[in-house]
Amino acid sequence: MRTLAVRISDMHLQRLTEFSIYLDQRPGELAGILDTFGATGVTVDGFTVSEHQGRGLIRLIGEPVERIRSFSEALTERGLGPVIESEVMAADIDRRPSLLRDLTTALADKGFNVRYAYVLRPASTGGGTRCVLRVDELDRAIETIEGMDWPNGDLDPGSGPATESTPSA
Repeated sequence: MRTLAVRISDMHLQRLTEFSIYLDQRPGELAGILDTFGATGVTVDGFTVSEHQGRGLIRLIGEPVERIRSFSEALTERGLGPVIESEVMAADIDRRPSLLRDLTTALADKGFNVRYAYVLRPASTGGGTRCVLRVDELDRAIETIEGMDWPNGDLDPGSGPATESTPSA
């Protein structure tokens, strides 16, 4: 038996805009941000909240990006923030449970640093659960990943790895 290969592009690799919003550690800060986004028609596809040097840190991906950018500019004009806009990549992990492990291993083997990762709900346009990764040298990392052949993992959660029989000599 030999393993089939599948291109990473078949796994729906996406480039997304992420906003990192730094806030004071006070009750209601997160609720206020999310409430404002909802009131202005922003769809939040995913976010993670953590603490960084005593401040709250929201990493957020949503649509439309232009509204999030305008809101972020208004925050900084009021003396809040900073707000940092970054490009990240997202990979569909629904149909391949080992993708995150395989992807981070391949990136490390090629010398790319993964700064952080988190899970993102399915896109409003369809698709499955995605994992967001912030990596150094994003353009080169995406180009490298898209050029690689990947072992075909468990694309159907109930089926096990795909293999192909080869005749015995």
